[in-house]
Amino acid sequence: MGLFFRKMDPEKDSKYRQWLNSILVIAMFVNLVNSLFFNWRWLYITMTVVIAILAILIFKEYQGEK
Repeated sequence: MGLFFRKMDPEKDSKYRQWLNSILVIAMFVNLVNSLFFNWRWLYITMTVVIAILAILIFKEYQGEK
């Protein structure tokens, strides 16, 4: 859980890592807005898949840092 809430050091993180983290936040926000206002099932499923793929990519990126 600390992986998502760690302090980001822009000099240490690559542009790819920053992009992954930013897209994850955007995807979660889109999913939240959809759940609150629209309730479109196709968008919920799509964003859930996108969030899952991004989470896997982020875990792989930060795996060797421990």
